[in-house]
Amino acid sequence: MLFATISSIKKCFGETDRDLIYEVLSTIPSRKEAQSFLKRFSIPYMKPPPILKSKVAKAFSPDRKTEPELTNKDIKQELRKEQFIDSLFSKEFDHVALIKIQGPFTPLDLRSVAKTLAHLQKLGLMSIVVLDNDDWKEMLKEGPSRFNELRKWMINDAENISDAIDIFGGRATPIYDSVFTLTNGTNNLVLKKDTNKHHCYFKLPGRTLASDADAKINVSLNWLKWCYNLGQIPIILPIAIDGLLIQRTIPANSGMIELSRALSNPSNANILNLKTPELEPMKIIVINSEGGIPSEERKGSHVFINIQQEYDYLKQSYKVNPHWNFTHPTGLENLDLIKSCLENLPFTSSAIIVPAYSSTALVSNLITDKPRFSSSLPLSASTTPSTTTTVLRLGAPVLYHHSLSTINIPSFKSLIESSFGRKLNIDNYLSRIEKCLDMIIVVGDYQGAVVVTMENVEDNKKGDLPYLDKIAVDPNSQGMGIADILWKQLQTHYPNLLWRSRDDNIVNKWYFERSDGNLRVPGSHWVMFWYGSGAVDKLPLYTEVFKKIPASFCS
Repeated sequence: MLFATISSIKKCFGETDRDLIYEVLSTIPSRKEAQSFLKRFSIPYMKPPPILKSKVAKAFSPDRKTEPELTNKDIKQELRKEQFIDSLFSKEFDHVALIKIQGPFTPLDLRSVAKTLAHLQKLGLMSIVVLDNDDWKEMLKEGPSRFNELRKWMINDAENISDAIDIFGGRATPIYDSVFTLTNGTNNLVLKKDTNKHHCYFKLPGRTLASDADAKINVSLNWLKWCYNLGQIPIILPIAIDGLLIQRTIPANSGMIELSRALSNPSNANILNLKTPELEPMKIIVINSEGGIPSEERKGSHVFINIQQEYDYLKQSYKVNPHWNFTHPTGLENLDLIKSCLENLPFTSSAIIVPAYSSTALVSNLITDKPRFSSSLPLSASTTPSTTTTVLRLGAPVLYHHSLSTINIPSFKSLIESSFGRKLNIDNYLSRIEKCLDMIIVVGDYQGAVVVTMENVEDNKKGDLPYLDKIAVDPNSQGMGIADILWKQLQTHYPNLLWRSRDDNIVNKWYFERSDGNLRVPGSHWVMFWYGSGAVDKLPLYTEVFKKIPASFCS
């Protein structure tokens, strides 16, 4: 067995560790997700301790009749179970997350945040925390005159979070200074990112730099090695030292962006001589009070956002829904923050915005690396849940092709074959879809694609029945939301759609959840799916369409 019994866990761990075990088990990851997590977060080998006679006597009653070899074998199995659980809570870190904690929080929410950060630490994630608080804004407007008072407030918040993490078995320490410094920069940008050099500049009221120029934020990572080696979560204050060694507050978002850039610089890992090669953050996390990015279609927040495709639409949505500026006042600021951070990081990095009262969703996201439920589930379905948590990826652009002439045929063929695991009869397939093609939607550099044709019952010419001929996702891009991106594009462009799938296809469960109906085609191995209105009246017509479509793959 992979996990020890609950009784053995209770003997070895306290209440907070048992809570973590339950949180991990409640995520119910698929086999592929579990394998991916174990691959990313390696469990270090632990040398088995010697088997003591006292342990044997304690584990087995004296009158139990068993061979000595069997007894030792059973004891070794019990010890291996305990060692596996111990390894889950080791202080070795495989990956880094850059986290903005955006208060204020109630005492109950603060406990929830601290507990979650302690749990993430035990699962092998090193959190680098930048502190923020919406209540600081009024004091920031008053300038340097109240800096000392604001600094005391920041220190108090940092110590409260650090102490709360310690209570739940984690390790954390506030970092009061030495992370950020300010130097003279350019004069043309205020509170925004330099699109050419990708640095943050801003004006500070009343600062005393050598000249009245915009300040550039620099990052030192000398503190990181100490935190890493001691297994401490750094709680960083948004305070920088200027050219005259005077402390100044900086926007927490600007500090996050510059930290993401510094951590993604491979030379820093070599300079610090850290044991892990994964210094660049795998996740950007925002924990706040308001939750994720609000959605027009859903009652709560967006489930998943492909930033490259949806960024402008989200900006416009805030203009159309001005009440969001009161219910989610920092939503756009956090969207811009995450976009800027992810632009500094690998394509595989992701982000999540989660409310403090639901911060345990971070454990599920760490294990599965995706939202708790799919963003492409039908909004009208009673089984589709709502959420206050948003997962974001920088993602990839979505391109639309209405002709094969604009398609990279070798890349398209490779995608289809790798996705289906079968060899495509390319000449026959292209000859067929060329006559009836309506659209091929491609995500990124052929990371995913859908092929939609307009079918005609009588012949192979272009008709008026939209048919999903292929949906394919590159195996290397699975788990990144590509399928959800494609499906939402289909729903946008095709209010009615039909498709078929072999009755033994493992993807059929996914199709069942997204279709309005299905029918097993008599005398065949096909299951017919559809969504949209009026499909029931067209079932005989749909069946005739399926009969005339030839197989795409080589037998």
